[in-house]
Amino acid sequence: MDLELTPDQRDVAEAFARVFAHDSPSERVRAAEEAGFDPALWKVLAGMGAVGIAVATDDGGSGGGFVELALVAEEAGRRLACAPVVEAAVAARLLADAGLGDVVADAVAGERVVVFAPRPAEAGVARLVPAGAVARAVVALDGDELVLASGSPGEALRDLGFLAAADRPLGGAGVERRVLATGARAHELWRQARDRWRLGAAAACAGMAAEALEIAVRYAAERQQFGVPIGSFQALQQPLADAAMAADGARLVTREAAWRHDHGLDSWPAAAAVAFAHSAQAAVRSAELCLHVHGGYGYTLEYDAQLYLRRAKAVRLSAGDPDLLWEEIGAAAMTGGEL
Repeated sequence: MDLELTPDQRDVAEAFARVFAHDSPSERVRAAEEAGFDPALWKVLAGMGAVGIAVATDDGGSGGGFVELALVAEEAGRRLACAPVVEAAVAARLLADAGLGDVVADAVAGERVVVFAPRPAEAGVARLVPAGAVARAVVALDGDELVLASGSPGEALRDLGFLAAADRPLGGAGVERRVLATGARAHELWRQARDRWRLGAAAACAGMAAEALEIAVRYAAERQQFGVPIGSFQALQQPLADAAMAADGARLVTREAAWRHDHGLDSWPAAAAVAFAHSAQAAVRSAELCLHVHGGYGYTLEYDAQLYLRRAKAVRLSAGDPDLLWEEIGAAAMTGGEL
């Protein structure tokens, strides 16, 4: 296994790092916080091929893989981008796999925001769909049917992670329901997309963990107490070192899962589950530590620590109860079964 990035992959990472640094600074994130969506940023990302980055060129995409998507998502996480990069990219790939070329073209171009719902619907409603308050269509599993539900964006819920989350009905008045697959095929396509979403979300969390840690380290080097930087105190050095190891581990397990996916290994879904569980946990802990290092300032809206903590917790909960996921991973490891 060689996780060293190719020259083309390094170019992708560097290009999107520059874009997010320029088009998703803290000021832009705060301006888009209420809506959870930055239309100008979305236009730039779509123009660069981010939505179709994991879609084959024959289907209108960029022809990359999930290593490339992970690199984009990692930079998006670093900058708390108010754009559903992962949900839209996973939906586009799913639609391409289902043979919906007409919808894929609009989705990849960014003209129509189409997102994936990472949890099965309940009573015909996809709950707390990330970007559900801005998407024109949602791909979701409704019982034994995989559906594309098109309609007006949902009503934004109180969303502390500024993900534009909303409940989306998958049928009824004002909703155009298109069945993509039924039965076993529907479940197979949805599970594959869910695992790909976990992979992309893990990368975003790895980016958040790394950036929250960098913010904490910078502050610890600047803040003086008793005439010395607070970063010189062992009480802070130890947790910062622990957070650094967790953040590095998050990046490693995520890129390994993406590598396994792109090389067609059967182990990639389990690797994606572990990557998401660990990276989401690392992001929350890194953000909590960042807030702790800032002391009372960390709780104020003027500092960015609270932004990272809110986003990290929201992403971690987007897939449901994190403890249940760890239990599923453990059970699968003990029995050799599938997640």
